[in-house]
Amino acid sequence: MIFERKDMSSFLDSIYSDGTLGFVSSKTPALLEKIKIRLRLLNNSPVEKIFVRRIRNGAEEYIEMAKEKSVSGLSYYVAETDMNEPRLSYYFVLACKDVIYFYTQAGVSTYVPDDSHNFILLSSAVYKEPEWVKGAVYYQIFPTSFKDHSLYGVIEKIPYLKELGVTAVYLNPIFTAPSPHKYDCADYFHVDETLGGDKALEALSKALHENGMRIILDISINHTGLEHTWVKEKRHFYFKEDDGSLKGWAGFKGLPVLDYRNEELRDLIYRNKDSVLRKWLRPPYDVDGWRFDVADVFGRNDDLQMADELWREVCEAIREEKEDAMIIGEHWGDCNEYLQGDLWNAPMNYFGFGRIMRQFAGLKDLFLERNETLKAVTYKMTAKDVVARSDEYYTRLPQVVADCSMNLFDSHDVSRVHNNSEIDSDRWKSIAISQLLFTGIPCIYYGDELGIDGYIEHDSGFRYNMPWEDIDNRKASDFFKTYQKIAHLRSEKRAFAEGGRKILYAEGKVIAIARFMEEEVYLGVISMEEEDVKIALPVNLVGAIEPEGNLDEFGSSFDGKCLLDGRYELNVRGGTSLLLKMRTVK
Repeated sequence: MIFERKDMSSFLDSIYSDGTLGFVSSKTPALLEKIKIRLRLLNNSPVEKIFVRRIRNGAEEYIEMAKEKSVSGLSYYVAETDMNEPRLSYYFVLACKDVIYFYTQAGVSTYVPDDSHNFILLSSAVYKEPEWVKGAVYYQIFPTSFKDHSLYGVIEKIPYLKELGVTAVYLNPIFTAPSPHKYDCADYFHVDETLGGDKALEALSKALHENGMRIILDISINHTGLEHTWVKEKRHFYFKEDDGSLKGWAGFKGLPVLDYRNEELRDLIYRNKDSVLRKWLRPPYDVDGWRFDVADVFGRNDDLQMADELWREVCEAIREEKEDAMIIGEHWGDCNEYLQGDLWNAPMNYFGFGRIMRQFAGLKDLFLERNETLKAVTYKMTAKDVVARSDEYYTRLPQVVADCSMNLFDSHDVSRVHNNSEIDSDRWKSIAISQLLFTGIPCIYYGDELGIDGYIEHDSGFRYNMPWEDIDNRKASDFFKTYQKIAHLRSEKRAFAEGGRKILYAEGKVIAIARFMEEEVYLGVISMEEEDVKIALPVNLVGAIEPEGNLDEFGSSFDGKCLLDGRYELNVRGGTSLLLKMRTVK
């Protein structure tokens, strides 16, 4: 199959900027700091003037940009301004002879855009980016299924995690609770004794930090379990049904919902110095952040909508205790309102990554499949759909927030992709590799790197015990080798650790995405087509010429050739992916 060419080589397609250090002098400038903002486009573009249009104290301001340099066939323009207020919002205006173009995170237009897709810089006075985010790789552990049903078992396996390339561990709930999943908390102030108790968490946190790794804890402050002492002793902490019974989350009576109209409850959860959320952030536990369960529904109860108030108080309390603590909300949909730098650092990015890539590979959308009518529709997602859906997420975020996105496609709540019979190993690998191609932090769900067994019909099938008894054989598999390579590329290469991202091709079911930092350029190509395809990629738009060598980063061979117009023609096998290190123009 040969796709018809769609010309993307014009100068408009080369226009690029973002909030990475390749295009701003500081990602989180101090108040009053002078900052440089850059934009690039193809050499010899028909542009007469370029401006940064920013908002200063509510009014428009246009700052003319000057040509700074020419590198790899691309001209860089720069303008200087100052961080006069906590949030700097801007876009670019390009004046040609007969037309004016406007460039925001959503792309190029010939009309004046609104400000919803502006580039955003946040001052360090209001946003403290966790330094460890750069190059980070999460590893999610379901504690009762990992090693010896104990946090000490996690400590024992730290060398394994380091070998894999993990830099941060996200633990599902560990506080005292009767169930294996422990979302039915009975005591927020103590680690479950079956997992080793408080001392085990203290030891685990110490061991992880000594090995250069971080730890994120999971908690539900939306509800408890029925065995919590508050159920008997402080029933006023809970919402009630009309008959006086406790209201259960999502109808589950065993998970009674907390009522934050109660000031004492707020004190115990996050206000007091020894409150739940503050206690575990401090020594000797010193955890690095929180993942909040069912964050989408927290504080939302019909005619009583308290979410905005509660999240502001919760996030302020956490950052008062530890200013660079990571705050991750479980949200499966559009949660842009929480992602502007003053509340969460990140969502579990189902909306902007996981749901998209699972559906692109051929599975049903994780939400739509819950409706039998919608589940029966056989529509296959296209590459253009992937771009449109991911743009709806990323183009409304400050760069520093996008960089923190927890990019996962498997978890304790969804079937493992590789356990679905319709997904072969090549398509699984393509989804895994895409974690390098989307801005954010890759998250590996424990055992995915070993091709862990399971089934897709019930969540118990997503939470099998880690197959340590067969570890040597499984580490020799492509699963482990793929994730080990992904983790090390993410940590060691600036293009993936902190670089920019540009879509170069999206036709049919083939997408090509470039990641880059300065002259380091990688190109990822993912095909979900059944047939082989030949595509022409405008690699000149990112200053590249051709791949280095004839093997990709995972050892797959390929063939292609340079075209006279600056594109690279590549043959791609159906249902496969390639990750290419590119040679740039000298």
